[in-house]
Amino acid sequence: MPTRSSNVTPVPYRAGRTLQLQVLRSCCDLPFSQSVTALIRKTLSMTMSPVMEIAIKTRSGSEFRAVLKVYDRRFGRYLRELERRQHAPHTAADEVAFQSFVRQGRMAPFIDELEHNKKTDDIARRTCDYYDSTPEGPAKFEAALWHECVEHFECETETYARLEDLQGNLIPRMYAHVRIAPSSHDESAVVHVPADLLQSQTAESYFKVRGVLLQVIDGYRLWDIATSPGAAPADPTAWPAIIQAAVDAAHEINRRGVRMEDSAPRNVMVDARAQKPFIIDLAQCRFKDKMIKRWLRSGWTDGVDDWDPDVEYWEWVAQRDNPGAIAAIMRTQLRQQKGMELDVKLPDYDEIIMEIKRSKELDRQNTSWGTSWPMNGRT
Repeated sequence: MPTRSSNVTPVPYRAGRTLQLQVLRSCCDLPFSQSVTALIRKTLSMTMSPVMEIAIKTRSGSEFRAVLKVYDRRFGRYLRELERRQHAPHTAADEVAFQSFVRQGRMAPFIDELEHNKKTDDIARRTCDYYDSTPEGPAKFEAALWHECVEHFECETETYARLEDLQGNLIPRMYAHVRIAPSSHDESAVVHVPADLLQSQTAESYFKVRGVLLQVIDGYRLWDIATSPGAAPADPTAWPAIIQAAVDAAHEINRRGVRMEDSAPRNVMVDARAQKPFIIDLAQCRFKDKMIKRWLRSGWTDGVDDWDPDVEYWEWVAQRDNPGAIAAIMRTQLRQQKGMELDVKLPDYDEIIMEIKRSKELDRQNTSWGTSWPMNGRT
């Protein structure tokens, strides 16, 4: 594996800094223009993506609060993991290697290779697998990270669109899709890129950083319910209802044809005023309709007379068990921290599947009965 440079890129997403945002798509009636200056109030997370609370001046002069999540391949502790959970912070040398990769016109063929591998490999290759011992390992790693960030942005925005009626209730509201445009003349810019790489729209696209503006949920993470005095209820007997609501929210998302690949209490924010949980971080989800098409294309359903896509979906959902993942961690957490035994009702997947089968069998019987009914009452 190549020796890593110690010249680590400073994280630009820090409190007090301003960002120049361009609105790509408005998801509601925004009180500001398409190009705005956002002030970072505080950094909320830097795990998979930089997440910040920001403030934007509106046309009337008031302050608009939002959460800004950016999909920037250069930052994210878990995003940039190598083997054995080793963090690989972005360096100046990494950026030089990536820029050279783009200049050589190698990005498009490499992305095609990634997509091909994704469709044909029995076991999906991880992004870190591209960081190999060859001289071009760092460049391929950056290219694979870029592709992963694009996928996360597209997945998160699609998930929010599919769950539009749950926004503001079980998930935060999506305000807008945005981007941070690269700059060639300002070396202190969040994304500084040599001028020659910005002359081509194709090359420039590899350096744009996209993001989303979301509703701010003032409160605490469900994970911290027992250690958030002043935000969480002081009475522990109130905690099970909040956890149950989070479990139910995860199940409701599953019922809408969405399976979360990363479901955990750390991805649940609880509004402190209403003590209402919101599922956050929807960048890693899979969708029922797309999975059904994939199953059918694979051919493994051929010749299976009783194959049912709805049954298959719920069996697939049960494998990940989004509600159970939240409940299991919270059970352990409260038992260790407070000696509490948490009683939470979880979805009964066997019953859900049996109900699907019963309902469809009843429909078949009714259809058969209807077609065999004598015409005009005559035998």
